[in-house]
Amino acid sequence: MTVLSETKSQDLGVRFKKMADGVYVEAKRSAIGGVAQIPLYFYGLLLALGWNEMWAAYVTYTLNLWGPMLRMANAASQQALEVGKERLREFLDGSEIARRPVVMREKGIDDDGDAISLQNLDGQGRRKHRAASLRDEDENDDI
Repeated sequence: MTVLSETKSQDLGVRFKKMADGVYVEAKRSAIGGVAQIPLYFYGLLLALGWNEMWAAYVTYTLNLWGPMLRMANAASQQALEVGKERLREFLDGSEIARRPVVMREKGIDDDGDAISLQNLDGQGRRKHRAASLRDEDENDDI
């Protein structure tokens, strides 16, 4: 059963390739042409809105006020840290959940309370079963 003849198939293939090339060229052209410049009035807007910041920076530089500004910033950050610590203390004192101790597993101890060592691991790096592990320990004691 033939759906398309050979000549019709070749004609559709050629038309498809031409259409695909046209779409590719158009997409590439629109991508390159889509790069726009920033309008000039944006620079004017930036200058008008940022005028006070530029003056502040100029005055700070001219009067050499960097040191006092840094000291004030450091003092403010220290004050924020102290207030944060105080609020954390208040939270921990007033919360029942926060007063409960946090139980942490010791490093190197698994859920069964067994120490994890190379003797407790099989050839694939998995933990041996308890009976196999005890058998291996007995064999090592005999040696």
